[in-house]
Amino acid sequence: MIKYILAALFVALFCYGLFRPLTSLYSKFFLIFGSLLGLFSVLGEEYTTYIANVVGVGRGADLYLYLGLITVFLFILYTINKFKLHERKTSSLIQKIALLEAIINKNKK
Repeated sequence: MIKYILAALFVALFCYGLFRPLTSLYSKFFLIFGSLLGLFSVLGEEYTTYIANVVGVGRGADLYLYLGLITVFLFILYTINKFKLHERKTSSLIQKIALLEAIINKNKK
């Protein structure tokens, strides 16, 4: 029973990744790729072992470990880049506000 629920969940995530307009191509790729790997793992161990052998990894479990580590590191990099982008936007807005306040205070005098 749980096998069918998980398979339906991964199929739904795959469809969501295909049809939902995500802003980042990387997030779309990881959602689609991750849901496919999840579906293969639910369907049977032989699928993940076959994919692992094609890629050059010995076992399916090792493939998931490597992909999980890569995903975590890419998520960290993505998050750092988002914070830097927000920091730049905030700095720009603060500078513009300070200039506008200076102009307003100058005109009041």
